[in-house]
Amino acid sequence: MSQSNLQELFRDRRKLIETLVPIENKDRQLVPFILNPIQTDMFESSLWRDVYVKPAQVGGTSLIMCDFLLDCLTFKGTTAVIISYDEFITGRLLRKAQAFYDNMAMSIPSLPKLHHKSKEEKTFIFEDSLGVKRGESSFYIASAKGFAMPRGEPIHDLLLDELAFWPQETKTPTVVEKGSAAERVFAAALNRVPLLPGTKVRALSTPNGEDNDFYEMYAAAKEGKAVGKSVFKHHFYPWFIMPEYSMTADSEFCLPGDDTPFLQNLDTSETTLMLRFQQLGIDVLEANNKLRWRRYKIAEMQSLRRSGDTRLLFIQEFPEDDVTCFQSAGDMWYDHNVVSEMAKGCYEAPHHNDFMDIWELPQEGQSYIVAVDPGEGKKSLSVATAWKVVGNSMKHCGTLAGLYDQSTMAEKSKKFARFYNEATLAVEDALGFVGFVKDYPSLYYRTDPDTEIVSQNIGWQTTVSTKPFMCNEVARVLPTVECHDIRIVEQLRNIKEQKSRGKLIPVSVGADDFFMSFAIAVVCRHAIPFERGFVGAKGWTNTWGR
Repeated sequence: MSQSNLQELFRDRRKLIETLVPIENKDRQLVPFILNPIQTDMFESSLWRDVYVKPAQVGGTSLIMCDFLLDCLTFKGTTAVIISYDEFITGRLLRKAQAFYDNMAMSIPSLPKLHHKSKEEKTFIFEDSLGVKRGESSFYIASAKGFAMPRGEPIHDLLLDELAFWPQETKTPTVVEKGSAAERVFAAALNRVPLLPGTKVRALSTPNGEDNDFYEMYAAAKEGKAVGKSVFKHHFYPWFIMPEYSMTADSEFCLPGDDTPFLQNLDTSETTLMLRFQQLGIDVLEANNKLRWRRYKIAEMQSLRRSGDTRLLFIQEFPEDDVTCFQSAGDMWYDHNVVSEMAKGCYEAPHHNDFMDIWELPQEGQSYIVAVDPGEGKKSLSVATAWKVVGNSMKHCGTLAGLYDQSTMAEKSKKFARFYNEATLAVEDALGFVGFVKDYPSLYYRTDPDTEIVSQNIGWQTTVSTKPFMCNEVARVLPTVECHDIRIVEQLRNIKEQKSRGKLIPVSVGADDFFMSFAIAVVCRHAIPFERGFVGAKGWTNTWGR
């Protein structure tokens, strides 16, 4: 290839990739790196700081690796860093980068020379026509568990690969490091990316629930970029824009009964998808091919367990929208359709009053309940939520949350309750918190759920016996609840079913402080201010609910 043709190719990065960079396809063949629809959009729509939610096996990491490698080979002095979630994936990525370089070197002998290579680093040397060194670039690939680089070295290209699967903390025989792996990498790497045009930071992953840094990063980019709360641009790619995710009626992999051009007995989700396909201009025959492929993949995942709860893995591996895809795999205690609909109606609080986030201001003459889940100060959040109860429905009005110690949270909670028309204050009887609110005039006193007799004990008490009752009450009223605070809705997904002594019990698998405040409001919602008179002797027993 002539020098002028090479120069033209290097001015057009996409043309260069598709012309001179071969890649191994899923059929184990070496083919030209022609960008698929997702790779094309990533290439054309990315800025300098981007976060991507994508389906499995679409080549997103390969594209970013190739782009970073070309930066190293084109601009001397470039440092590109790719951080993956474990050592095995790191090794695979390093071999792929080496293959990219070797294949290009056969077509472009003038490429900078590979000077040094190790299990983590490749260094490329730029020489002039006389063989004199004029600069070098470095390409690092490391795992999140062991990422370390010299502090003074700048990073020009940074990829956080499959960020949703990074360890949430790193443990060694002698120490437990504070913060998640993502937080520590951000501290060690992100702040060393210069704020200059041409530097790139990418975070890429398939979803893996909500209790991880990738979800937080994507949600912040989606909700906060317009108001200056995130510098990242969010990108979401559903599986059905990939042409290869399709199965014809004559495929040997068709499920029984699916070997006809037009599928029968579409369920609700399939009917919804057919409408989306129509809006996207996908013809009806190809739409059926895509649904046929989807049915097979769901059945494939359900084959892993008799209960079929692995069906939810499809939603994560092959996302269809950026709400349900973050739903954690496993049996949710609450109907995921109800939770997903609630999530779609969430938005940032329109009002703020001191420490309070307010969605609806107090209405004259309206009674409210404020429920408090106290935390441990610097260790866990304290959360209070205000609710309007009308008949059998509940409406969330405001939230108070922070890393407050007990006395501070008590004072703020009382002020919060007074703001909502001297609301009934229902608190969790834990950590000695009750002692700080005894002077508030309208408190919830523990009530027996069977007899409705009121005890002398202030506050709700969550135990092994009472938690199933609490979570079932939430499930019963959830379809009638109006809530726009995404923090509450997100944590509904963290309550999962687990078997214990032959019974299904609710278990928290992630943060649950906002959920607990909501749940306390639900079980205490019928409490109203009353004069202290006769107090029954019966209350919660240790064996209630077993």
